[in-house]
Amino acid sequence: MSRYRNQSILVRGIAFLGGLVFVLVVSVAAAWFQVRGATFTHDSSTVRYSANGTHAFPVSGDPGILSWTRLHWDGSNAVDIFAHHELSMDSPDFHAFKQRHIVAVTGGTARRVDNERGGTAILLHGDDGHVYYYAHLQSSFIQPDSAPEARRVEVGQSLGVMGNTGRWTQYIEPPLHFSVASATARLPGFAPDINAADWIMHHFGLEHDAWPEPHYQPDRPSGPPTTGAFEITRSFAEYTRSEAANPDIASVDLLPLGAHDSSAGVTTPSDQATTVPLVSPLLGEVRVHRTSSFGLRVQVTNRHTDETVVLSGLSSLNVQTGDIVERGTQLGTAQGPVNLMHFHNGQLSDPEAFF
Repeated sequence: MSRYRNQSILVRGIAFLGGLVFVLVVSVAAAWFQVRGATFTHDSSTVRYSANGTHAFPVSGDPGILSWTRLHWDGSNAVDIFAHHELSMDSPDFHAFKQRHIVAVTGGTARRVDNERGGTAILLHGDDGHVYYYAHLQSSFIQPDSAPEARRVEVGQSLGVMGNTGRWTQYIEPPLHFSVASATARLPGFAPDINAADWIMHHFGLEHDAWPEPHYQPDRPSGPPTTGAFEITRSFAEYTRSEAANPDIASVDLLPLGAHDSSAGVTTPSDQATTVPLVSPLLGEVRVHRTSSFGLRVQVTNRHTDETVVLSGLSSLNVQTGDIVERGTQLGTAQGPVNLMHFHNGQLSDPEAFF
């Protein structure tokens, strides 16, 4: 009888130990998924690593369809990583690009630093002694109120998803704003002291797009963006004073005579829309953006004076990103309303002041 009792005790003991092992395995798996799975799900095979495996390219997937320049448009050491302009916004590759993960370029401690200009943003203090800043993410797996131990990330681990959050970036196609700074940089996110394009080249051997040095004269905008007559259909004051005013898009809406305003049913006296040339009011360097909000968009920046004009609603282009244009250079054409923004020292101001 005692033999059967001992066998029963042995069976119960084995069952107890088996249950304990099961609970332990489940607990470990749950903890792993909390850090690597549920929160940081990502297929590491889609991450581009450096030859020695110590660093990862900040955007998952093939870097071959991505585009960045050596200097940020404001002249800083940061880069904005876009999809190549050759990719149609309706193409499967572009839609896949918008779902790409943003990953930790090295192991370290990550925290959320959301802000007005950068939108959803992350600061990563790397184990390599550098500080990395990511901005404009659509969403992030790093929670603003997460516990300190939850912020530990490893190289190649997902931090979030590509997006276009931020005060002005929300109106253009998604980019990743990425910068690299030393541990002693005063403002690592906003004044990086290491060039990010050079950092990418060093670790991954990937060339940035050619970008001209600002070998042009300082200039301030002058004159309207069209050579012909035009009508202001919405003024800067109307943008800023209305009950539904949005300070992020305070600007001027123009209707060049000869163009057709389909939204208001306005046409020229001849009732036939024509192609109207649009010109740059500023000497500077060109960037072309695509946006569902404003259509085809051209930005001209003079880095010497920190002046930028942005024309949206073009139907065709005569310029491309990286061109240097004189004041009066034709940027493209329009067949309808045009939106004009003016930035000075990073702040929106009334474009009518230079007409």
